[in-house]
Amino acid sequence: MEDDYISIEEAAKQLNVTKPSLYYYMRLFKVERKKFPLDKRVYIKREDFQKIRQLKDDAARRGGE
Repeated sequence: MEDDYISIEEAAKQLNVTKPSLYYYMRLFKVERKKFPLDKRVYIKREDFQKIRQLKDDAARRGGE
């Protein structure tokens, strides 16, 4: 089950954004956070991460035209 999630730290790193920027995207796209017992980190679903990545990439392409 934990394989279905990615940590906030790793997601920000892969998107090449700061954690505050990632939290902004999460609020904007209504992405829920998940915490697991005995783990201090915060996670999001991989499918939500992929959605943020796709929308961010699409916006970058539009800006580059």
